[in-house]
Amino acid sequence: MSSRPNEAFRDEIAELIASYVVGVSKQLNAHTERAAKCVLIDAMAVSVGALRHPAAQKARQHAYRFAGATGSALIWGTKQRTSPELASLTNGVLLRCYDYNDFMVGKRNSGHPSDMVGGVIAAAEWAGASGAELLSALAVGYELVGAAFDAFSTAPGGWDYTNLTAIGATAAIATVLKLDESQTREALAMTVVPHFASDEIESGELNARGDLTMWKRFNGSDAVRNALQACLLASVGVEGAIRPFVGKCGFVKKMQNTWDPLAVLREVLVTERPLARIGQAMMKRWPVGSVAQSAIQATLDARAQIGDIDRLKEIRVFAEEGAYEHLVQIRTAPWEPISRETADHSLPYIVAAAAIDGYVHVDSFNLGTVLDPLRRKFLKDKIKVSSAPELGTLAGGKLARAAAGYLSRVEMETLDGQIFHGAPRPFPGHPDNPFSDSDLLAKLSENAAPLIGKSHAQRLGDAMLSLDRMPDLTSLMELLAFDAPAQVDVPLAAE
Repeated sequence: MSSRPNEAFRDEIAELIASYVVGVSKQLNAHTERAAKCVLIDAMAVSVGALRHPAAQKARQHAYRFAGATGSALIWGTKQRTSPELASLTNGVLLRCYDYNDFMVGKRNSGHPSDMVGGVIAAAEWAGASGAELLSALAVGYELVGAAFDAFSTAPGGWDYTNLTAIGATAAIATVLKLDESQTREALAMTVVPHFASDEIESGELNARGDLTMWKRFNGSDAVRNALQACLLASVGVEGAIRPFVGKCGFVKKMQNTWDPLAVLREVLVTERPLARIGQAMMKRWPVGSVAQSAIQATLDARAQIGDIDRLKEIRVFAEEGAYEHLVQIRTAPWEPISRETADHSLPYIVAAAAIDGYVHVDSFNLGTVLDPLRRKFLKDKIKVSSAPELGTLAGGKLARAAAGYLSRVEMETLDGQIFHGAPRPFPGHPDNPFSDSDLLAKLSENAAPLIGKSHAQRLGDAMLSLDRMPDLTSLMELLAFDAPAQVDVPLAAE
């Protein structure tokens, strides 16, 4: 076990986080326990639905080289097992394949905390943790992600949000592995110093296929895999940097943050308070970025009033400034998408899909659908998008925009001059419009049933709802073990 006797080289941030992770009560109240189950069900809906995504297939292709029937952790969608670190990477890719997992917004940063789910489950399998211990670990992890999003900003240094979710993942995995305070501090040091992820991953630049980089699907799971490795190394006595956060080349310096993050962390990480921030996670009803969810809701609301879509003359979308910037202004030819990823990052296409079909599913972005000539003509002829500062401004900050629901409103004008309105309102999954259990199970079924059937999807949902009573994760993992490659390792030409 390591010690830090030299007072001249203390790292109070590392000490505070480690003390909190070990000292906070892992007993969840009913609200937080339900929130943890919601996170898990939502994450699993996204994951099973993405098992055949090309990035997921590539991840498994890599993992199969080191897999067998007796490894420590399951490769989801198969009956093969591998090391916890490799399972964490492989399974974690699924969370980000379709931009469909939850997100959290803090005072200074935002991102997708459920990136950690694959790694925390892999650690729980390896450690033989109970279902209740898994739920508590997730709650600890989300608490730290929320704290990190309040205390740090990745923007000044051009870093990716995954540098912060990795801190939460370390906290969650340290909880699962029952690391002591000193070990947790070393794990944090080995997480935040060796692995810096650049925000170049969000440049919006396209590869030769017209896609955004595949690494965007790996970036979160790579960060979580690194957190798991750090915890495993710390558990056998490996030590990290002396001052990983506050040192002259430490995390705070690399983030280029000019305020005092320690003061923020002291305010939010109070061991006497019950775990609660996992209940602040926002879910997505549709497989597109968070800032497009309200626009889909408004489009569907207006469409329900218009009846026959052939009556449409024009659709006018008025989006808060952040949504307009992220899904129109910085995109290459948003009215002419050429791939899945250019389509699901195009607000004009997203609205067109909702208007034409009356829904937005993963299949809405299949290449054949994106390139359909009639759809492309509809998109160019009928969709107009404008920035609407009255619905939210960049200057007002992301936290305020998120609290409002990243609002957009829609006007649909018919050929005879009638105008139907889709009002700006918080989307399903927002804290002001939260998912019910039936909403979550519907999302799980919608995504999982096409691959595993409704009955299997129902059993998977039921297992997660009763996770607090499971002595270990064996029965849950059995529901995630399919006959690959027959089910999941099938090339998808339409992607």
